[in-house]
Amino acid sequence: MKFLKAVRLDDSDSRVYAQEGVAEDGEWMVCGGYAVCDLASSQHFRPHCHCDTSFIGLATFGRCTIAEVVEIDEVTYHQLIQTLTRYFLNSLGAPSEEAARVLAEEEVAYTADLCESFTLEVWVTVKRTPKQDGEGFDEHYSVFKRLMIGTHKL
Repeated sequence: MKFLKAVRLDDSDSRVYAQEGVAEDGEWMVCGGYAVCDLASSQHFRPHCHCDTSFIGLATFGRCTIAEVVEIDEVTYHQLIQTLTRYFLNSLGAPSEEAARVLAEEEVAYTADLCESFTLEVWVTVKRTPKQDGEGFDEHYSVFKRLMIGTHKL
């Protein structure tokens, strides 16, 4: 099974996501569609949140611009669902544990399904744009080969 981990090459994400928080290097990431503002109206929950170009970490719940496709074991996969369920309940006010779990399972499964279409060890970025009808958004993923820069393989 494949999943996403945060890639932090420098401190640029710390500046870009200073307001809402930044993910740590190597942190497990989800696509984060649950936390995208109303792109059609340009109304953002927080000014300059950059929800249209970021993934969300599952430890800090901060944002990151680049994610790497890596292998994940089944135990860790299920732990991520539990972590996201607790976050939906405790931080976002989900109406019940069952509702939170359903949403967490969907978000984690979406991320894993997306990763299955990519080869391991590639870097991925996302760009979200409003749909033509104004209902929701489309996601476009760009894929990059990694090179070696410092401790990061690019």
